[in-house]
Amino acid sequence: MAPIRRMPLEVLEQIFIACLPAHRNCVMSTQEAPVLLGRIYLCISKIAQRLEVASTWLTRSGDCPLSISLERNPYLNSDHDPQEIFLELLTRHISRWQNMRLSLTWRGRQRLSELTENDAPRLASLYLSLPYPEDASTWSPSSILRTSSLSRFKFFVTCTHPSNLPLPWSNLTDLLLRFSSWDGQSGFDCRTAHDIVSRCHMLQRCKFFFDYISAFSPPDNMIYSSSLRVLELQCYAAPIRTCGYLFKHLSLPRLREFKLVGNQDSEDPCDDDLGGFTSALVSCASLETILVHVEIFTKPALILFLESLPSTVQCLQFIAPSLGQEQHSLDDDVLQVLEAGLGHPVACPALRELTINVAHLLSDDALCRFVVSRAPTLRRIHITFWREKQVDILTKLQSFMAAGLEIRLGYRNPSKPIPPRFSPWEGLCDYDSDPLTLSSDSQDSRGWRLSSYGG
Repeated sequence: MAPIRRMPLEVLEQIFIACLPAHRNCVMSTQEAPVLLGRIYLCISKIAQRLEVASTWLTRSGDCPLSISLERNPYLNSDHDPQEIFLELLTRHISRWQNMRLSLTWRGRQRLSELTENDAPRLASLYLSLPYPEDASTWSPSSILRTSSLSRFKFFVTCTHPSNLPLPWSNLTDLLLRFSSWDGQSGFDCRTAHDIVSRCHMLQRCKFFFDYISAFSPPDNMIYSSSLRVLELQCYAAPIRTCGYLFKHLSLPRLREFKLVGNQDSEDPCDDDLGGFTSALVSCASLETILVHVEIFTKPALILFLESLPSTVQCLQFIAPSLGQEQHSLDDDVLQVLEAGLGHPVACPALRELTINVAHLLSDDALCRFVVSRAPTLRRIHITFWREKQVDILTKLQSFMAAGLEIRLGYRNPSKPIPPRFSPWEGLCDYDSDPLTLSSDSQDSRGWRLSSYGG
């Protein structure tokens, strides 16, 4: 008997599992496990062959729970899109669905409507993206959303108001909702957000998209959430005013991570909006991580925002677009607010990590002064500059790096980065990690020159 055949089955299983990717689903490719391990060379150029292989994979998986991502080609005519036959194959195994990512065509959404909560008893996580409806009245939410096991839900909504979704709201721990109204007159507003948070008693991570600012209609009572740990808001109109409205009647005592993404309002927010927003953050006694798009703030507003953050904040992340540096508010004066030893109370005294992507107006000298002043508590600095290096500050920081401070500085490379494209190697996320966390708009590493790394 060959030595490999004498190896215990349990050992082979562990080797097999260790070879599988941990951050996404497996890909039908001879370049990686599990196909590579079985030396099965597949030709996936034809739909029929892909369907046969998919069917084989599903059959061989026995009774194991399934984590599957099914994408659609937005550039392909729906009459020629083969997605429907793949969805039909998947529904034969619906009783084993556990973590599903479905980006459906028009026909796919119709098939989804036929499924019920009894069909998918194991469904724990669902990412659902539907095309813009040809007729808003022809689709109603699938009752599969009522599945009592469902705890993580992402939905890009175009066909029904999110409040009307038949979800097990009280079971949800992770929620992402983006709603684009059919009639253009109504959308996702603060009242809707308050209503949803009040239903989700176990909610831990949440992400809402606000497409516009509407007249604020406050809830009847203060909305209290004792479980919410991560909150991300994407506001494409009046983000500070939206946050001011939202937090005015929202209490989040255990919030640890807050992210605010959006564009600067055409009108400067009033002091009450910014004051209400910052005072609400101060009341979050467990807040540790803040991520904001700097173009949301004017320079004075950004300084006031930093000065008003609770002393518990340990991680600051600033994201800026690559163009239009004249609109950016993050410069040496703003960084000075975080600098210690200047005779004024330092903002974020517990700061351990600072990330800026992309810095336009920040100088190397200002960064060096900041690092030196905060070195006793700092642990990680990641900065990407939209310019060439001006001053080599590493020689001045070597002692701090030797003591454990990690510093990574990236400077602009004249060569253009390769634009991103969809790939099956970027499939369903690893649900052992935060399923709602989206990568910040990071520049492709091939478009930047990594200047330094320490620690």
